Amino acid sequence: MSHLGLAHQQARRFAIRHGLAYDDVLGAAYEGLCKAALGFDPSLGHRPSSYVVPKVKGELLHHLRDTGFALRICHRYRELWIKARRLVARGLEDQEIAATLRVPVGVWVDVRMACGVPPVPLSQLHSQGMGEKVAAVGCLSW
Repeated sequence: MSHLGLAHQQARRFAIRHGLAYDDVLGAAYEGLCKAALGFDPSLGHRPSSYVVPKVKGELLHHLRDTGFALRICHRYRELWIKARRLVARGLEDQEIAATLRVPVGVWVDVRMACGVPPVPLSQLHSQGMGEKVAAVGCLSW
């Protein structure tokens, strides 16, 4: 209970840095604090705060990874996108990126479509005459 302030501090910093609501990230910070409480070993002679802060930050990053996309995209696609961002920035072709990631080109194209383009509001699609023609990208095993 004496380290609740550390969880609050990290949640506040994280919320400001990533433009998230403080209340949304506070739960993740508390979860990190609980994990730190379970895993801390005082016999090692370290200060609790040096163990608590990285655990809380890690849990906050997990929260951002899991909720950071506007659309619900499976972990496999998000992980591939994270690995491929540098390759995309270097201007590599889809075939080269797929080969580097060791996935079929079709899977890479799905990942790029799901993660590489910001989502468009449905109202904007409707106003452009696309109506019901909205494709959904799912996770397929390869």
